[in-house]
Amino acid sequence: MMSQETIDIPQADILWDVALVPEAIIRGKTLPDEIAGYIGTKVARQGLYYTQAARILGFVKPGRPREPAELTPFGRAFANYNQVEQRTALRRMLLQREPTRSVIAAIRSSEGMRRAEIATVLQELAPLAPSTALRRAATVAAWLCATGLAEWKDGRLYYCGPNMPLQPSFPSKYAA
Repeated sequence: MMSQETIDIPQADILWDVALVPEAIIRGKTLPDEIAGYIGTKVARQGLYYTQAARILGFVKPGRPREPAELTPFGRAFANYNQVEQRTALRRMLLQREPTRSVIAAIRSSEGMRRAEIATVLQELAPLAPSTALRRAATVAAWLCATGLAEWKDGRLYYCGPNMPLQPSFPSKYAA
């Protein structure tokens, strides 16, 4: 059963650039093109992607794509964290929030997963076309690797984060 919209599956590839969105907003950059400029070398469309990714992680309040972005209390706190605290917070959010929570659960219950298998997990969550799911699977995998929660070996993504109970929020053939 699909529980997410396609917009809820991230398409902002660089997690540490997503982590700059709260700082950009605190500094008065609240529109997608301003956020893109703050992050650097991003076009306005990417500003939308990075703002939406910040929403997925709980930094930015829900809103319409071209409205000024507004931080959540967590987003305001995150902007003031040092890099170690930000990495810890990002890992926690990836373990707790969709779609990464379900991808981690699937990876943990298998012998690693290829990108196409990760794409299938994302398609269980949201109505993504196969090519879109493959691109978004690369993004999700990059996020997990950026925080040390997963790593690629021989074309498969393996979980290497903390050993803690983790359940997907939807029924899945990958659930333990």
